[in-house]
Amino acid sequence: MAANWATELFGPKILTKPKTTGLPTESRFGGKSSKKLVALYFSASWCPPCKGFSPMLLDFYNSCKDDLDIVFVSSDRDEKSFNDYYQKLMPFLATMPAFNSEEARQQHIKMADTFQIKGIPTVIVLDAKTGNFITDNARTEIMKVTDEESKKALVKSWLEKEAVPIDQAEFNTGMSRGPLMKALMFFVNRPVYIFGLYYLIKQGLKYLDELGQDESEGGEL
Repeated sequence: MAANWATELFGPKILTKPKTTGLPTESRFGGKSSKKLVALYFSASWCPPCKGFSPMLLDFYNSCKDDLDIVFVSSDRDEKSFNDYYQKLMPFLATMPAFNSEEARQQHIKMADTFQIKGIPTVIVLDAKTGNFITDNARTEIMKVTDEESKKALVKSWLEKEAVPIDQAEFNTGMSRGPLMKALMFFVNRPVYIFGLYYLIKQGLKYLDELGQDESEGGEL
């Protein structure tokens, strides 16, 4: 990602607490930050597994906050639900919720597409300086660590992993986001386009069939 990877990914503003208008994303993720990792927490107040996992994530954060920022990416559908839930997730950062504006909604869709989010809760870990991808299996890993030593060892293992550009990442599906995968995910996330593609293919095959018949008839004496 570019130097301003956080603005590109999260949008121009990031929240530091509920019921605020946020601050410039670039100022929060600039060169002055000492954090080495950024974890994206895809979650929502209406999701029972999220409610069960959030206290574990908070506990993990409190043990590792010297190296780690966590950004809450909400799938809540209204302001009250978002604010009430975000209040419990303090001191996490948060992206602008999708219901806030059309720009925020598009940013949320883009993030979900980028990381192939199929369900919540999901935790994605990135390198804080570059925005490069480290792991999308963090939720499972965090649930396995129970003491201070194992939590810090997990963070150390993330720091030792090779961080790769997101478009070269392999997600838990085991499929890299090459051109073919990007095309596939485009249609999976937008099923209405499948019917359009089917129509175009059908019309193309019909045209080729008619063209073949015309050539065949034109060759007869």
